[in-house]
Amino acid sequence: MIMKKYFLTLIIICAMTLGAQFAFAANEVVEDYLDIATSYAVSGNYASAMDYLNKILSIEPSNKEIAGLKNSLMQMQSGKIVSPVVKNDVKLSQAQSAKTAGNKAVEMQILTAAAANNNGYWTNMFAGDFFKNAKQYSKAIPYYQKALNATSSSSAPLLYLGICYYELKNYAAAYPILTQFIAKNQQESYAYAMRARASAEMGRYNDAETDIVTAIALEDTIEYRYLEGLILFKRGNYKKAQTSLEKIASQIQTSDVYKFLGLSYYASGDLKNALLNLDKAILLSNDDNDLKAKYNEIKAKLTSQG
Repeated sequence: MIMKKYFLTLIIICAMTLGAQFAFAANEVVEDYLDIATSYAVSGNYASAMDYLNKILSIEPSNKEIAGLKNSLMQMQSGKIVSPVVKNDVKLSQAQSAKTAGNKAVEMQILTAAAANNNGYWTNMFAGDFFKNAKQYSKAIPYYQKALNATSSSSAPLLYLGICYYELKNYAAAYPILTQFIAKNQQESYAYAMRARASAEMGRYNDAETDIVTAIALEDTIEYRYLEGLILFKRGNYKKAQTSLEKIASQIQTSDVYKFLGLSYYASGDLKNALLNLDKAILLSNDDNDLKAKYNEIKAKLTSQG
């Protein structure tokens, strides 16, 4: 997974490179735990990342890659190691120090000044990441574009450009960029899922379903299954949407899952199951008035039927 490799390269680094092949995940639970650990590491929550690495080791105690990753993370926590990319670049090192100190203004100033005078890959990737993580997607795009122009060996900027355009709701721009990325990374499930989202937003539900099915074939996650359920719902295939969302609801209980499950039952005329699931959605929601209105609408119809 290119995103996982990229994050782990930047965060838990020591001897790892973008081209490294990780052999961590022998089963789905380990894969899920590794995803969670990576997410925590990316956000700087090393203690929680360590907890999940320990969980993996409790399942696979002889997993040397995870043991090595845990050791690197411990050294990161102690400040004994830093990324070779950062260590060998004065400006990136200064930006990292500002980030560690929680001074985002200084971090931004250093990165933007460095990128203004540098067309190099890493300087612009770090600047792009800063703005993407701050949800300032329009500001991130020029830096990712410069990073893309700086090298022909890495397609990662294409993925992040696609994400930025998607978040800006420019789905027509996101789609071809994600397609370029997929052409170079045909085993990257996340890219198919992102392109499925873009297609769905443009009303191209057949394309969206094809892409999410491909993503699931590559990596079967709850997130992708949920997206599949939404796509099926939006294209009007309510029975299949119900089947997909019911499976998810048996594993996780969230307001959104129950909401779309309830709406799919409502659309197919099953008012009792619609009401049951929307009731669960309301209990888990943060005072969603639209959801309550839909619940009352269905309840009134059910009451009128006697």
